[in-house]
Amino acid sequence: MSTRDTYRNTLTHAFAIAGGEIALAALMNVTVAQIENWLNGIDDIPDRVFLDAVDVVVQSSPEARARSRELLVKFPKSISSG
Repeated sequence: MSTRDTYRNTLTHAFAIAGGEIALAALMNVTVAQIENWLNGIDDIPDRVFLDAVDVVVQSSPEARARSRELLVKFPKSISSG
């Protein structure tokens, strides 16, 4: 797995934990358009954003992580599997 895949998968998990683009953008102080471009592989994910996504995942509750796994199953392949 490449670094790019790792960054994108981590951002996808943070997206699921946050509950969507709007909530994640607010948590990470970026625009919804940036989140969408990163999730869809249009733009490379900056290191700072990856680290912020790691924080979202690590600081989440077990319940939020369980909910996120359920949401990830519903995502289109283009978002959830890189």
